Amino acid sequence: MKMNFLRKSLLSFSLLSVFGYGVYSYGCADGWWGNDFNSMFAPETFVDKSYKPMFFDSYNLFYNYNPLEDYTTKFKDDIVSDWTNYIGKSEPKAAISYYLLNDTAAQYIPKLINKQSVSGAKYSLNLKNQEAKNFLEFLQIAKKVEQYATNSYSYWDYENKNQEKADAKIVSTIEDYYNKLGSKDDFYKNRIWFQLMKAKFYSNNVNDAVTFFDATQASQPKNLLYYRALGYVAGVYYQKKNYDKSNVLFAEIFDKVPQLRQEALYNFHPEDEATFFKQVESAPTKEVKAAMWAIYGYYADEFKAMQEIYKIDSKSEHINFLLTRWVNIQENSINIYQEKAISTPGNYHKEVAKAINQKQFKWINEVASKPDLLQNPELWYLASGYLNTFQGNFKVAEKQFDQAKIYVKAGDQLAKNQIRLMNLINKVSQVKTISLKEEATLIEDLNWLLYEVPEKYDYQNPFRSNYAISWVKNYLSSVYKSQGDLVMSEILKSDKVFYENEKNGNAMESFFLKKNKTAWEELFVGLYPYNISDIYECRAINLYYAGKLDEAIAMFEKIYPIKMRTYNYDSSKYVTDFVDYNKRELYGNPFNGKIKDCNDCDHQAKQSVKYSSLDMLRKMKEMRTNVEVGNDVYNNALLLANAYYNTSYYGNARSFYYNAIFGEDGSNYISKENQHKLFDLSQAKKYYEIAFKAATDNEQRAKITYMLAKVERNDFYYNQYFSTDRYWGYGDVMFKKWNGFKQLKENYADTKYYQEVIKECGYFRKYLGIEK
Repeated sequence: MKMNFLRKSLLSFSLLSVFGYGVYSYGCADGWWGNDFNSMFAPETFVDKSYKPMFFDSYNLFYNYNPLEDYTTKFKDDIVSDWTNYIGKSEPKAAISYYLLNDTAAQYIPKLINKQSVSGAKYSLNLKNQEAKNFLEFLQIAKKVEQYATNSYSYWDYENKNQEKADAKIVSTIEDYYNKLGSKDDFYKNRIWFQLMKAKFYSNNVNDAVTFFDATQASQPKNLLYYRALGYVAGVYYQKKNYDKSNVLFAEIFDKVPQLRQEALYNFHPEDEATFFKQVESAPTKEVKAAMWAIYGYYADEFKAMQEIYKIDSKSEHINFLLTRWVNIQENSINIYQEKAISTPGNYHKEVAKAINQKQFKWINEVASKPDLLQNPELWYLASGYLNTFQGNFKVAEKQFDQAKIYVKAGDQLAKNQIRLMNLINKVSQVKTISLKEEATLIEDLNWLLYEVPEKYDYQNPFRSNYAISWVKNYLSSVYKSQGDLVMSEILKSDKVFYENEKNGNAMESFFLKKNKTAWEELFVGLYPYNISDIYECRAINLYYAGKLDEAIAMFEKIYPIKMRTYNYDSSKYVTDFVDYNKRELYGNPFNGKIKDCNDCDHQAKQSVKYSSLDMLRKMKEMRTNVEVGNDVYNNALLLANAYYNTSYYGNARSFYYNAIFGEDGSNYISKENQHKLFDLSQAKKYYEIAFKAATDNEQRAKITYMLAKVERNDFYYNQYFSTDRYWGYGDVMFKKWNGFKQLKENYADTKYYQEVIKECGYFRKYLGIEK
């Protein structure tokens, strides 16, 4: 089996990209939702931050879209600090930073060395100090080498990197300088040694870097520079395709230097398992062997890697980040998306338990039961307890969380929060019915999760509360639904079809108007995304589309001003004020019926009368009464039909159905639940036909005939395109020989309205053959 190194298919840089050039480009998946979209287990809780790029991320190569850092700046703080300590108080830290990191400062270095006066430099240096003189000599060398190490190139061209090489004379000059240094100043000699290693690596004779390292490494301290230099050695072997050596060296760097873990892991070369196993055996220490397995676990099989590391050294910290990956991967398979409902809470844990690898989970439990053998027992207890919750082993999980608490450091609030969350999930998972007992048990922790945690939310905080909040509400909603309390079920997880049932709407209204809500009810009603006016308006909209005009009016009349926080674009501030839904005006006149459907045109047109939704419905009721009693039937029926047309998807009064609960906002997409309402033109057709029967001349009949053709056209659009899931557009049939077109041509060609239709309707002109 070959290790699946995802990086090789995404980006194909060699070691030069990260240990040398410092140039890195990264590709990521679109539509990233964040790692807490279906996770409650934060790996940052118990694992060293150096492993963070290697935490599980279902979308990116590295966790949280974490690219490799620019090598030209990654160690700047360490370098400045080291040189400041070396030089001492004679030079301020700002001056050291200026000459190390500011490119414009390089021009002053030769003059300072030659004790010439300089103008324009931000800082001068006291050359009476030998350490300051050494600093300038170092800078003169480092700046020359840096121009090769940071030489830019087209990093999308993986095969043809025209990298300028360090001149042999420069390398020789630095080497002569190094060899003449005495052994008294170890700090300075170590810095020059690293610059020489760097120069050799960027020369035409990279093998010389390996030879020099082998000959001198024993005399060097095992500091950051040593392992950066070892990275150059590994890079040489990598370039020579000697992966047996390069992989072992990268694993050593991974183990010894947390700052270099991501780069070392990235440059580890994929091998088939037989070759990899031989490489592991060749590793010089158990620590390096464990590191090799840790890298294998990241790219190929985190569980097998954990088992192998446990055999080698059960206290190796490398095993910890692999465990977080294993847990997060299990979550990825068992945790449902926030939008989906838990249909059967009684069987929920039995269902999700099937998705967890039981053999692997058994081993995790066994390891967690022997905390003395682990470097981080609290992590193992927490992971085991969390997954035991989803096995339905609630008492076992509770004991494991208690054990985890023992090992948590006093000031570690993130760990405390994580354990508290896991305990809450465990408690909620045991709820079969909700009574006063369950409320008393859960209310304090729920108040913490639902209110206190969001109030203190910080994007940088790794605590994964978003999905946890969604899951708790979802689970309790399903329990309420199973015991027949549809109102509390809706409060916890809203489903917009709830309000299509009039009985449900009445029950929710009563709940909102209830004066003596319990603390438990107040806990959740405060999180419900809708207010009483949203509810009344949604119910009114549903009544209207159900053909219950009078009831819809009565429901709109219940709406009263609600205090809301809204954004004021004039002041660019959020303001809190009373909002009256019944004073919001429709964008266009809903009683207009035009030849061409142009909603924007209708919205921009001057309107002598402005209608709100309630105004429109009252006017429609008045018109309906006129039709019923025979008063000016043609005009009243026509205007009434126009209103029904305009409150459909096709009309200029779409804002009538813009409601948070109803769930439509004017986009071209209409949800499946609302399609039968918003594409339905049966009421418009009914009143157009009544108007046709009441028409007194052919001009009126021509107009109605065309309006019925529009209805016929829109029904075709819905049945042919809108009601299907397939993409439609260019090349699809956009019009047919509607019956209304035929009737208009055959019976009303002598009317003025006929000529207006020809002038404004391109489809009709095509039907007549006037244009192609």
